[in-house]
Amino acid sequence: MKRSKVYFVSSRILNKKGLLQKFSDLLKYLQLDFIKQDDNVLVKTHFGEEGNHTYISPIFLRKLTDYIKSKQAHPFLGDTNTLYKGDRKQGVTHLELALRHGFSYATLNAPLVILDGIGSRHFKEIKINGKHFEKVQLAGNYFSADAAVVVSHVKGHVLTAMGAAIKNISMGLGTRTQKQRMHGDIKPQINHKKCILCQNCVRVCPENAISIKNKKIEINLEKCVGCAECITMCPTGALKILWNEKPQNTAEKMAETALAAVKQKAGKIFFFNFLINITPDCDCLGWSDNALVNDIGILASHDPLAIDKASVDLVNKQHALPNSRAENTKGDILGKQDLDLEDMFEYCQKIGLGNKEYELIDLGW
Repeated sequence: MKRSKVYFVSSRILNKKGLLQKFSDLLKYLQLDFIKQDDNVLVKTHFGEEGNHTYISPIFLRKLTDYIKSKQAHPFLGDTNTLYKGDRKQGVTHLELALRHGFSYATLNAPLVILDGIGSRHFKEIKINGKHFEKVQLAGNYFSADAAVVVSHVKGHVLTAMGAAIKNISMGLGTRTQKQRMHGDIKPQINHKKCILCQNCVRVCPENAISIKNKKIEINLEKCVGCAECITMCPTGALKILWNEKPQNTAEKMAETALAAVKQKAGKIFFFNFLINITPDCDCLGWSDNALVNDIGILASHDPLAIDKASVDLVNKQHALPNSRAENTKGDILGKQDLDLEDMFEYCQKIGLGNKEYELIDLGW
C-alpha cells in the first residue's frame, strides 16, 4: 500500500510568519480541490466545555471559512451533543456555550449548526457490516453537507489515550445512542479507601446511577451508560474503569464509527490536526491543564489514520515539559491509557479507514 501524505508546518516563527499566517498559506498550497462551487461545507470542530480554554481558537477557523468562501462554497461549523451532563448535552445551550467561547457569525463569517439537532434525535444510518456494528448512527446534518473539513486539537484523553481526527469523526459525529454504543464496555469501579465522599461523581452522572448509601458511594451498573464523567471528575483517583471486555473493543467501535463517517463523504473529506496546547485531557472537560510538550505545528492529510499516527509520533519525540503531568514520564508521552493506540491503528488499517504508513512532508515554513 502506498504511504499516505501528511503535510506539516511548524509552529516556530519563520520569516516573521506565525502559525496563523502559515495556516492561511497552507490552505492555498493544498487548494482543497474537492470543494466545489455552491458546496455546503462542514467545518467539524469542537467548541470546548465550559471552563476549558485550549480548544482551537476561532481565529484559525476564520482563515478556513474565508478560504472556503473564496471557492464560492458555503461553510458552516458544527459539532454534536454530548452523552454527559453540561451545556453541550442539548442543542440550544450548546450553541450558547459556543457563542461564549467566541464562535459566532461575526468572528467566523459562517453559521453554527448542532449536527444532531436540539435533542440529539436527528440522525441517519450508514451500513458498514463491521465486527461490532452492522449500521452506524451519524448526526443527520452531517449528511446534508456536500463536503467536510475536520479540524482537530491533538491532546491526551483519559480513556482513548489521545483525542484527534479519529475521535473527532467517531465520538464527534455519532448520535448520543452511537456514543453510548461506543462507550458500552466502560463501567466505573470504586476504591472506597481512596474515596473522600466529595460527591462529584454523584453530581455529574447523567443517568443518576451513583448514590451514597451507608456513607459509601454505590454505583448502579445497569443504569450506567459508560460516559466516564465520574472517573474524570474524581479528585483522588478512587474511580477506575471496570472493563466489561478488553479496552480494544472500545477502540474498534470508534474505528468503525469513523469509517462510516469517511464512507459517507468518500473523496470529499479532509483533515487538519493542530499540535498546539497539547494538554493531557480532552477539551470536553471543564479545565485546561498545562501542556505536556511544546507546541509543534499543524498537520494536514486526506487520511485520518495517517494524520493521527503522525501526530502521536511527533508528540512522542518531544521532551516532556516541567510542571506538566508528563514531567516524570519515561517513554511515550501519549498512549499511556489502558487502550493501546497501536492496536487501535492496526484495526483502523484492517477495516480500511486509512493507512498508518505515512510520508511526512515538511513544507519548511
